[in-house]
Amino acid sequence: MTTASIRLLGLTVERVAEFRSQPGAKNAGLYAALDRRYGVVDVVRPVLSRAEEIFNRLRTINPDRIVWRQRRVLNTWAFKRRTAYAERMLDARAGEYDLIVQLHTVLAPGFAPERRRYVLHTDNTYLISERHFAQWAPIPRRERGEWLALERRVYQNAQFVFPRSQFLRRSLIEDYGCDPERVVVVGGGSNYRALDLAEKRYDQQTALFVGYDFERKGGLVLLQAWELVRRRLPEAQLWIVGPKRPARELPGVHWLRRIDDRAELAKRYREATLFVMPSIFEPWGQVFFEAMSFGLPCVGSTCCAMPEVIQDGVTGLLAETGQPEPLADALVALLGDPERARAMGRAASQYVAQGHTWDDVVGRMAPFIEQAVEAAPSLRG
Repeated sequence: MTTASIRLLGLTVERVAEFRSQPGAKNAGLYAALDRRYGVVDVVRPVLSRAEEIFNRLRTINPDRIVWRQRRVLNTWAFKRRTAYAERMLDARAGEYDLIVQLHTVLAPGFAPERRRYVLHTDNTYLISERHFAQWAPIPRRERGEWLALERRVYQNAQFVFPRSQFLRRSLIEDYGCDPERVVVVGGGSNYRALDLAEKRYDQQTALFVGYDFERKGGLVLLQAWELVRRRLPEAQLWIVGPKRPARELPGVHWLRRIDDRAELAKRYREATLFVMPSIFEPWGQVFFEAMSFGLPCVGSTCCAMPEVIQDGVTGLLAETGQPEPLADALVALLGDPERARAMGRAASQYVAQGHTWDDVVGRMAPFIEQAVEAAPSLRG
């Protein structure tokens, strides 16, 4: 079978069905790149019906909105319902595809995943969340064992699992017993193309934060650090995209709320001096690659996979997680030194352009996709 003749079918609950017309949507770039290299027949999206979603919300209700949001996604009842829909949808497409490419693990590709030919691309596991950020691990103790068994079965029956980071790869192998030979780190790609930086300025002292989960993304620590930044750089400005309302009013802080228009968000990236997101938990950090595409040096924290995303001292700076003082030092070091910011911003742009586009990600997946398709032709579709 030639590369051009391989037919892929996407499987995810995310809104990426319009990946050809809207490649800038979250994770749509993965399927768009797969389509360019092979051919994506379709992306099927097994989601709960409206009545089921209402029932799911009621049965998982919790006073902590973050916990409630996670429980709506991470519960065995919803996992099984999505899997039931997936089974029907995949059976209906039998013969139309050679391999399933599943994104994330909130369902299985049918109730007998060992009989499906699929690969899996993902950025986190439940046990990583449980260790590092309890709000993202909301499953009651009585249900935890069943969830882990369901999750493990999806990982272990994939022909290959494609984690975005070494941080995640370790969990897949050590926590879930995956065969190391079938766990291949491929990273993630930017949803924006790298810009021509000939006219990019780095003397504006403007930091940009983009994060809708403000506390987890380190927003409160950033506000503490910003007070220290302003004592040393009185003209510095911080743009915050994400929260619906200000968490705290401070001089030089501008609350831009949620920006869904990708062109408007791109404008903010173009005009900023650097990007900052000092998360206290960040399994991957896709947004850093977006910022780097616009030539922004990035400031992040030392937890989880961020040291794999940001090359400390080359494409940006890392600060100790949850500590405002070293974060302020990192921000001042770049906002107060345009030439250093320029050098790191250009290195960041080059880093994305030469290895961290979605086409690059698919290039790393390609040998294993082709191996999976050739391994058992009798199981195709």
